[in-house]
Amino acid sequence: MKILLLNPPGDRAYVRDYYCSKVSKSNYLFQPIDLVMLSGVLASDHELRVCDAIADGLTDGECLGLIRDYAPDALVSLAGAVCLEHDLAFLAEAANHTGQVLVSGDAFLDGPVCWLERYPFLAAIILDFTSDDTARFLAGQRTGLPALAFPGGTLFASRPKGQCFSIPTPRHDLFTSPNYRFPFVRDRRFATVLTDYGCPYPCTFCVMATLGYRYRQVEDVIGELDQLRKLGMREIFFADQSFGVMRDRAVGLCEEMIANGYGFGWVCFSRVDLLDRELLRLMKRAGCHTVILGVESASDDILSHYRKGYCREQIIAAFELCRETGIRTVATFIIGLPEETRETARNTIDFLKHLCCDFASFNMAVPRAGTPLREIAIESGLAASGVTCMDQTGTTIAMPSLHLTMEEIGALRREAIRAFYLRPGYLLRRIASIRSRYELFEQVREAFHLLVGSLPP
Repeated sequence: MKILLLNPPGDRAYVRDYYCSKVSKSNYLFQPIDLVMLSGVLASDHELRVCDAIADGLTDGECLGLIRDYAPDALVSLAGAVCLEHDLAFLAEAANHTGQVLVSGDAFLDGPVCWLERYPFLAAIILDFTSDDTARFLAGQRTGLPALAFPGGTLFASRPKGQCFSIPTPRHDLFTSPNYRFPFVRDRRFATVLTDYGCPYPCTFCVMATLGYRYRQVEDVIGELDQLRKLGMREIFFADQSFGVMRDRAVGLCEEMIANGYGFGWVCFSRVDLLDRELLRLMKRAGCHTVILGVESASDDILSHYRKGYCREQIIAAFELCRETGIRTVATFIIGLPEETRETARNTIDFLKHLCCDFASFNMAVPRAGTPLREIAIESGLAASGVTCMDQTGTTIAMPSLHLTMEEIGALRREAIRAFYLRPGYLLRRIASIRSRYELFEQVREAFHLLVGSLPP
């Protein structure tokens, strides 16, 4: 079969990725991991082509023309809650030029069967892009495919947890757009890699906690890194939600990367309660230069209420260890959870200055499909049960808190951006840390988009 892997067009830099769509905060775009992983699952039996219409700046008409000319037997597409109405309208038109349409996206995690009934041009909804159920479906199988929703299928009774999985090496060579960029890597030659799937932690605002947790063997990942070295990649963005959740496996991966002499620089997500001095030193020897850590709030009460599993003191200790080790830090924050007050938000802004992190990312609370936060927001009257369009980056505000209006929440996010990034001492330190022309260009680009986003609407 001819299969087109598609990231549809849009009027903004939409990131439709890993069941968590949003508008790019600073115009960054990395390879969508859903499609990267599916390229490995499907490449052995099918002819594949990739179209990333967001990265390549294609209009709806141009993208439809490409689909019409290629005439794929199947279209495997992303769609995002952040732009769902447009995505579904576009895919309905695209369905006229292909044999069948399969879709992966955050909005469909909640009641996938209902989505199939409402949009009958969809042949299936992909609920786990690391499973080979997609390949089996395209081969004609219609039973025993719990990772897909399709007419007559049976869904996951529960998400697998703690299981090992293996996939054929993803076809990174198909993701060739020169417009992929990420502010935390230091070279334009970078790739997105996933070594595990989902997350074992129960944070109630996060969709990752609803996906279960599975992991790849170190040998499986090393095969992928071997391919990336041959392709000339210099940097890796590990999209794992919590690097180090299985400590022995993380240590083994770092040791293999050192032994193989890859020379990659890399970025990863982790948690403050997973990092210690020994692991951080090993990660740095293996090439890690930046770690993204979820702080979310300075309030221990809010952290506890949303089951983060750690406290302020652990956050402070982890950031100090990263500075001591020489690894840059990105602190992520959520503004506007139901319990948020002006005082808790201002305390969080003051707290992030104390952390001395290298970057900060400010997100809006959004009631994502399948999360306990969605249930809380609906029960509290903060969000309508049918809400689908939402953007955690703040182009729109999905809901108020119990104490703040949506306008006040948006203003606090803009205040946080200015308070962190416009400090003279921070700006000097940021400039002094730049190590390449690519990094300089991306930092300037990021600063422009962030500051524009901090202006009043």
